[in-house]
Amino acid sequence: MGSADVPARKRGRPPTAGSEPGGEVQSLDRAISILDVLASADGLPLSEVGRRLSLPTSTLHRLVTTLEKRELVKHDAQSGLWSVGVGLFRMGSSYLRTRKLPEIGLPILRQLNASLNETVNLSLLEGREVVCVAQVESHEPVRAFFRLGARMPVHASGAGKALLAASAERKQDEWLESLDLKRFTDRTYTKMAGLRADLQRTAQRGFAVDDEEHAVGMRCAAAVIFNEYANPVGAVSISAPTIRLPLERLDDLGERVREAAAQLTALYTGVKP
Repeated sequence: MGSADVPARKRGRPPTAGSEPGGEVQSLDRAISILDVLASADGLPLSEVGRRLSLPTSTLHRLVTTLEKRELVKHDAQSGLWSVGVGLFRMGSSYLRTRKLPEIGLPILRQLNASLNETVNLSLLEGREVVCVAQVESHEPVRAFFRLGARMPVHASGAGKALLAASAERKQDEWLESLDLKRFTDRTYTKMAGLRADLQRTAQRGFAVDDEEHAVGMRCAAAVIFNEYANPVGAVSISAPTIRLPLERLDDLGERVREAAAQLTALYTGVKP
């Protein structure tokens, strides 16, 4: 078969990476960079966008004109400033409709488990309880285990207290007034004053501790995950037997779980920490 007989590319199929013109790829990369810069500000003059990206004025003008036609950027004629457009919001809204925290969070849970070899959980608030929706187990013979879908009391779990502590004051008061402070162990908070003091400590240090409050011989450190409105939506926690999680390790594990929660917040909201 001669070169003239090479079959045409099937309709609708993009060219392979090897045949894609480098200029088109570069233009796409530059356009995305422009959107990224504009998304980080409330409005910028075109000269400042060009300065940040080191782009020639002619190239920058050509790209923003194309983006403006697609409503991905907009220009305020009065101020002369450029910002992201409603078209970008429509695209972002599609992500908000389809995002699922357990799927987003599982890779982070696996990383945390691999570095600690302790059980890591992701929990969501449902009713007056927290529900375990994702988990990576420890491989130790003695380990913390909560089946997926298991419900835990808000006042006697690390995840529940992390969510309570991060809630707005009015919302927190509503929750506390409706809680039945059931006793599970001798360490469970059954008095509201004690629970409120614990929530204050949790808010100050950025992570919650379940010190054998739900199950004797088990400790937990948990930190909250936020949505784009800075409202708590879930919590990531590390659970382990007290023999492997002495009190002196809690600060270290608390910091680790805070970092994981911050990563999950960034992935869930799309906002870089």
